[in-house]
Amino acid sequence: MRVAIDARKIRDFGIGTYIRGLIGGLLEIGEDEIVALAPESAELPGGVEHVVVDAPKYSIRELLTVGRGIRADVFHAPHYVVPFTKLPTVVTIHDLIHLKLRNPIKRAYARTMMRRAARHTVVTVTEAMRREIEATLGVRDVIVTPNGVDAHFTPAGEGAGAPLSYVLFVGNAKPHKNSRAAIEAAKLANVPIVLAGEGFEWFDDLAPLYRGAIALVMPSIEEGFGLPALEAMACGTPVITSHHAALVEVTNDAALHVDAHDVDGIASAITRIASDASLRAQLASRGIERARDFTWRRCAERAREAYDRARR
Repeated sequence: MRVAIDARKIRDFGIGTYIRGLIGGLLEIGEDEIVALAPESAELPGGVEHVVVDAPKYSIRELLTVGRGIRADVFHAPHYVVPFTKLPTVVTIHDLIHLKLRNPIKRAYARTMMRRAARHTVVTVTEAMRREIEATLGVRDVIVTPNGVDAHFTPAGEGAGAPLSYVLFVGNAKPHKNSRAAIEAAKLANVPIVLAGEGFEWFDDLAPLYRGAIALVMPSIEEGFGLPALEAMACGTPVITSHHAALVEVTNDAALHVDAHDVDGIASAITRIASDASLRAQLASRGIERARDFTWRRCAERAREAYDRARR
């Protein structure tokens, strides 16, 4: 099968990780030709055909030009904006957060694009999002292709064994990430917090940060999946996260779950983990075991099921 993937967001945070992981998983399976539509500067793994595409994201131009003239059996849009194409199309809808944006123009744009996306074969990243997408967009039989975790997120490596002196927040400054609650809770618990991600400090490699943290604090109000929680678990770092359905699904019993709006409760969870070595060890062990269930190969295998369905 020849698979064309819109990889213009390959250097982004969450979606970029998804694109890189999906391509890697498909290469590991080794049964398909992969065509990546990406900027000229994009670094792609060997064995991937690179078609240079520089259409701006969220533009009229991308709708008209991305994928035009591409020879492929199936086209994969890794986020909800799907260009006009006659190819069988699979689209990944990671979450519905954009339908709740405060800006009415952006909200209307997201609603229009998601309704267009719903006409194609839809995949998402958690069962929680599958239920929400099916109920909100009226889609049936959404395929769940859970994210994977990159191989370098392990308990061993740089930062392992260092004195634990901070909690960690990984994400951006958007309201649904709820960074303010994480910051206020850390202050209440009298524990320093390191903020990493878009709008905060940039780190080339998050793995050492995870390994050196008392815990990852991720009190998101909404999430489609929650990659930082999975990465932290794979590194053996305890996780504090909210009761949001997708995060509970991903972390299961390997995290402390708190009310996203309860700063005192988040602070108490930080204090518990910081002061209880036995609890830290228990959460670390559960997290490492839980993270083994999430591989990019599994993601790619489920994506290939969607490709087959789109081509029927």
